[in-house]
Amino acid sequence: MTSRTSRRPRAGGRERGTVRLRPQDPFDLIRLIARSQSDPRKAVAELVQNSLDAGAAHVRVTWASHKGRRSVTVWDDGRGVFPDSGREEALRRIATSLGASHKARLTAAQRHEQLTLGKYGIGLLGFWSVGTWMEIRSRVAGSDVWALRLKEEGREGDVLRVRSSRLVVEPTFTEVVVTDVHAAAEPQIKPKRLAAYLAGELRGQLLQRDVRLEIHDRVGRGRTAKRLVVRPQRFRGAPVEGLTELPVAGFATARVELYLLPQSDERRGQVSLACGGTTVLDDLAWIDGMIEPREPWSLGRFEGMIDFPDLDVAPTTRRGFVPNAAALAFRDALPAVEARLREVLASDEERRRAERDADVARDLRRLFRALPRALPHYDLPAVRSEQRRDREVEIRSGVLAESPDMPREVAEEPGDASASSMLYPPGPLASVEIRPRRSVLPLEGSRRLRAAALDADRRPAAGDVEFAWILEGPGNLDARGASAAYAAPEHPATATVRVVATQGGVRAEADATVETSDDLDSDPRGSGGIPDPEAVEAPGEGWRSRIESGRWQYNTAHADYRHVAQDPRRRFRYLVHLFAKEIVLRNFADAAAGDLLERMVQVLAYVGDAKPRGAGQPRET
Repeated sequence: MTSRTSRRPRAGGRERGTVRLRPQDPFDLIRLIARSQSDPRKAVAELVQNSLDAGAAHVRVTWASHKGRRSVTVWDDGRGVFPDSGREEALRRIATSLGASHKARLTAAQRHEQLTLGKYGIGLLGFWSVGTWMEIRSRVAGSDVWALRLKEEGREGDVLRVRSSRLVVEPTFTEVVVTDVHAAAEPQIKPKRLAAYLAGELRGQLLQRDVRLEIHDRVGRGRTAKRLVVRPQRFRGAPVEGLTELPVAGFATARVELYLLPQSDERRGQVSLACGGTTVLDDLAWIDGMIEPREPWSLGRFEGMIDFPDLDVAPTTRRGFVPNAAALAFRDALPAVEARLREVLASDEERRRAERDADVARDLRRLFRALPRALPHYDLPAVRSEQRRDREVEIRSGVLAESPDMPREVAEEPGDASASSMLYPPGPLASVEIRPRRSVLPLEGSRRLRAAALDADRRPAAGDVEFAWILEGPGNLDARGASAAYAAPEHPATATVRVVATQGGVRAEADATVETSDDLDSDPRGSGGIPDPEAVEAPGEGWRSRIESGRWQYNTAHADYRHVAQDPRRRFRYLVHLFAKEIVLRNFADAAAGDLLERMVQVLAYVGDAKPRGAGQPRET
């Protein structure tokens, strides 16, 4: 590197010299800039970005082959290269003014309004990472077509008029053709991969501009898609409501688009940082450049993008940004968003905890539903839930009825299989059943009954069946087709409900018994069943579970629970054992230790398969 030096005296007899920096060989700097772009996908994205900056309504990327050599072409119908100049002059200006882009003269507000990103005038040099040759063809307002031809590592370029046989019908267009694509770059910029990359890299641009971006494949054969429309990347998850902007003191407001992913999603979420609609940092968790990623971005629970238009983006690679006042102000503004995201995570955790408790209640009822019939002398814990009291009485009585709160497999019996799952069509009416066959209701209680018409194989009968309902005893019966609602009297009684099903000349009958009792409200056994579970964080306390005020509580801070908490199957089995313990203690609290263990084994013998439904799939923990 050469320099110009001047000397002038300084106080104290010392001299001070100044030097002006100047490269010894300017082409070495051009080579350095060109080689700093190592990602061929980003280089193609830069060409597309130039088309977008030119206001193109249609951009077409073509993947082709000629004489065994691959080429990639970016064509657009934008306003063209330096449209106020002649084509030869405009192309010469590109080649002789590297590093001096007209976009640099735009203010931050203009760049934000026009969605313009580039300002260094060096994006075209990225073609070195794609192929050996690049030709820029330009036409404006029906002019002749001129081309600028450059070669990788070439110190000179050619400006030439394109022959008329190569003209296209559009009066204004720009076409950039990179030929002799490098073997290492070819797999990365094949149409499908390039489309996926551009959909994410230019997502903000594609959302905010009225532009159609297509990729044409002239190489693929068979069923390979020959035309791909690049659409903005779709983020997964549920949108984070009420968080669309991030004020940055002294600078433009950042646009925020974030989504919360379910914890069960195996794919990790990632939030990118963009400038002017183009990605400059793939993962916001690393914005500080520290060894440890920044939370909550690093948790993988969020996906989306934050677009801050005042960043000074690193030239050529367009990855990263200059650590100036704008970048510092943006970092200072991030904690406001992060605090909101922590609130979202806490709310989601509370929701999942409630759902988990509800799942536990349903699954426990399913497992323990045979216990009242098998061990009728056992007293189940009192349940104070008014919505479930009637149903839990029915379980204690050994009767299962269909209700909105009941898991479907509890309500179903033989004959409920859908016709689509049958190996051969169902037959005509052969028998009928009333479900439930026996019910125990409180005074003035009610129960919905259902008639099931079955064929000889106890499947739903084919064809239309007529039902006639008959009530023998006190109470009221409101019948409609295959359903009937029974209303119990205000005094203890027993009634019989009969249904007659007819189909053609075939007739079938069935009975059900409904008992009305005045002991259900006063007798704790009348409201016995499976209490709602309640997770309690009680660190330092030795209890694992307990029954408190009609709620079954389990201690999530106990070491045993923490040991199984991350495995859905083991956690559920642990809770099953805890509830079996509560049943035994409720009935045999004064028994000897050995007898208690024997009773525990007895209860567990009548418990169903101790795994949560859907345990074959990952379950939120």
